Amino acid sequence: MSTPTDRTAGRHGDNPQFTGRQVIDERGEPLGSIDDVLFDPTDETPEYFVVKPGMLRRAHYLPVDGSYESIDGDIVVPWDQQWFKMSPPAARDHVLSPDDRRQVEAHYADR
Repeated sequence: MSTPTDRTAGRHGDNPQFTGRQVIDERGEPLGSIDDVLFDPTDETPEYFVVKPGMLRRAHYLPVDGSYESIDGDIVVPWDQQWFKMSPPAARDHVLSPDDRRQVEAHYADR
């Protein structure tokens, strides 16, 4: 597990509760699988998922707020695949810089 730095949203890394789980929209359309979880540095709750849509596609940040677990164990989010694809891509190291955070928050707040 990484320790927080001034650039991160909090600790991030393997979280067996979420990592590897499928993410779908409310219509059941797949968005990808959870590759990483970013935590709030103040209370260490999950704040963002890093979701990988496929092998040749870049991962994107996805807010945890508004998500829930389906009966099948998938993570359901209120944003569709098109909206998710238009979100800012995740950095290779999955660190969410302050500028990235503002862009991600603005993107998901518009919906």
